Amino acid sequence: MARKNPPGDGEMVVHVDGECIAANNITLCDAELALYVGGHAEADRAGLIVRALRVGLIALRNAGITLNVDYLAREMERLVRRTDESNERAAQALEASLRETFADGDGRLPRTLERFLGKDGMLRRLVSDLFDEERRDSAIGRMRTLLDGYFDGDGAVLSRMLDPRRDDSPLHGFRAEVREALEGMSERLVRLEASRDARAQERERGTAKGIDFEDAVEAALGELLRGSGDLVEGTGSVVGDSVRCRKGDSLITIDPAHTHGQMARVAVEAKSGRVGLDKLCRDLDETRRNRGAAVAVGVYRAGNAPAGCAPFTLHGEHIICEFDPDDPSDPAFGAAIRLARALAMAAVRNGGELLDIAAVRGDLDGIRDQLKAIRGMKAKLSSVANVTLEVRNALDVLREGVLACVTAIEGNLADAGSARSDVA
Repeated sequence: MARKNPPGDGEMVVHVDGECIAANNITLCDAELALYVGGHAEADRAGLIVRALRVGLIALRNAGITLNVDYLAREMERLVRRTDESNERAAQALEASLRETFADGDGRLPRTLERFLGKDGMLRRLVSDLFDEERRDSAIGRMRTLLDGYFDGDGAVLSRMLDPRRDDSPLHGFRAEVREALEGMSERLVRLEASRDARAQERERGTAKGIDFEDAVEAALGELLRGSGDLVEGTGSVVGDSVRCRKGDSLITIDPAHTHGQMARVAVEAKSGRVGLDKLCRDLDETRRNRGAAVAVGVYRAGNAPAGCAPFTLHGEHIICEFDPDDPSDPAFGAAIRLARALAMAAVRNGGELLDIAAVRGDLDGIRDQLKAIRGMKAKLSSVANVTLEVRNALDVLREGVLACVTAIEGNLADAGSARSDVA
């Protein structure tokens, strides 16, 4: 333990100067600590005493902090208890207020709502008085009186307004306008009928005849290819692949089942008047490009084909034939379309180089000869009535011969396609 020095040695003095602590005249009496200090060398005892003083002061300081923390914790616990008690009292007061206001039986809000909205409440009585049908001064009674004046009977306002015979009716002027419009429409219909008759006459003489010829060719194509699976489209008014180009009056898209899924098309260009062979070939080249077709067919009205092209021929890459709208069963037209289909299928199969061109042209010559014989027989029919049956039978035989030649051409093209597949 520390004690004062003996009398005459002076009092214990401790000085604190900034960060330094200085002490003198200090004596500590403790046997165990004296033994511990005595066990160190005399030169080390001063440093030992300084370290001991530092350790002791630090321990005293931390003990004071611990005491402060304990006090703070006790105060916080006391504050929490007071807060809980305050919250409990507030909750009880709120519950009592809510029960007083919203309780089912005696709450102020339910009593107020019942007074206004209940079975005998003020709102129900007000609505009953407002919409009572038996009372003339109620809203319903007043509305009924007002509507009767506007809608009930011939003397009602609406009835007078909707009667077009009255001069003061808004519909009176509308009635006059409708009458004038109907009279004007009747005059227009008369003029349209007259102009239609004039156009029909002009069509027989002018360019409209070409439009009728295109329609006849398209109808004949549809009849000829019915059941084949091919698609026939009228494209005379549709722009094709070329810019602003409508070349190609009809387009035949062959059933992909016959072309192993590849696209094969035949474009048909109808010519109702006389067109030179060179110009026709240029038109057919453009028609084929514009419609993305493998083959183009030029169809002339009967009697207008260039010399040497009637009734049916293969000119370069194009097929040229004649068609008589009055005789849709003309075999020349059917043979030309069937040949075009066969050539288109051969083109998409890349078998063109394997075609027997000599055989194809030989079959075409046979077709032309038989078509000429058919025409000769038809001429005889018009002049010799007593051999009608014989000529008809001969025509049937020749027609079968034409179809047989076309079938041979198709077989030749099909064989070429098969050979091409085998080579590949």
